[in-house]
Amino acid sequence: MKTTVQPGTSAPGAGPTGRLAVLLDAIREQRGRWNAIRVLRLYRELDVDVPPARIRAIARGDLRDLAAWGWLQLHDQPSNRFYTINTRKDGAL
Repeated sequence: MKTTVQPGTSAPGAGPTGRLAVLLDAIREQRGRWNAIRVLRLYRELDVDVPPARIRAIARGDLRDLAAWGWLQLHDQPSNRFYTINTRKDGAL
């Protein structure tokens, strides 16, 4: 069976690219709890090309996507949703 990749998408098993790769690198370096506000601040600091009116929604979506792909772990507490880097049991990333 041959796997085909549509233009504009990444190959299966490949890591995130573009804005998501920048976000994942920042999360790996800085660690801690990440929420949409923290991502929003990072994007503004790095002058990431996202529409100002949609930056918060994009930040939420980026965190959600990284969690869906297994890079982040969601912690959903009452009135406090945040993500942390998903590490292996031996502590490696």
